[in-house]
Amino acid sequence: MVSSINWTQLRQKVLLSTQRIEMYDPSYWDKEACGINENVVHWAELTKKQLQLLPLSSEVTVLDVGAGSGRLTLQVARHVKQVAALEPSKKMLAILKDTARNQCICNISYFNASLEEMTALSSYDLVVASFSLFMLDIKGALIKMNNLASKWVYLFMSASPWLDENIQKSVNGNSNSWSDFIFIYNILYDLGIIANVNICDYELKQSYDNFELAVLKISQTNRILPEKMDMLREYLHVNLVEENGKLWYNRRRKAATIWWNTNK
Repeated sequence: MVSSINWTQLRQKVLLSTQRIEMYDPSYWDKEACGINENVVHWAELTKKQLQLLPLSSEVTVLDVGAGSGRLTLQVARHVKQVAALEPSKKMLAILKDTARNQCICNISYFNASLEEMTALSSYDLVVASFSLFMLDIKGALIKMNNLASKWVYLFMSASPWLDENIQKSVNGNSNSWSDFIFIYNILYDLGIIANVNICDYELKQSYDNFELAVLKISQTNRILPEKMDMLREYLHVNLVEENGKLWYNRRRKAATIWWNTNK
């Protein structure tokens, strides 16, 4: 099943043009690890919705691709037989290990590697990737995950545009951007996999220690040009909320779940 659009090439072009590909570099997540982990508790709504969708039981083995600091990994581990946490960032994996140890969770094995570097021939009942599909060769990654899963593959990703729509409209006057699931679904279709899709709403909350740090981080994420920084500052002065000594940027987002049974 091949569509007239080459979705793999289109996705690669967009990733490179937006510099989003840098998010597959472990050094990026090494720098962001502590800040991301501090905000994990505020993403409980999303985590709960993800857990409700996954086919978890005490007999299931799971491969978590891009486990990060363990927001989903740790919760999944409480409901299954074994989890293999695959994470290329050493800093993220160290946080995950420490948290699992502190919570007395002992059924997680740890692999400091990317999916491409994974050479194990083991199969898992369930393969999960939660907001971690930043690799350029996405077709190869999808094929590999499908081959590693004996029963199911579940992919969680953004259904909202990559760049913040409200910021883009306020600062740049437009909101032209892509979202992950459009590419992934169509690439799977071209591979002959007719996947299921679920879309849900959730609140994404991000905290910053001070205003200038918020401006810096949000400008980097949204690719704001230097000449537009004053407009971004005006927007953030209105939309950041002060609470418990921190500044918070809260927004509603849409998440997509794409899943299929591998029928093996």
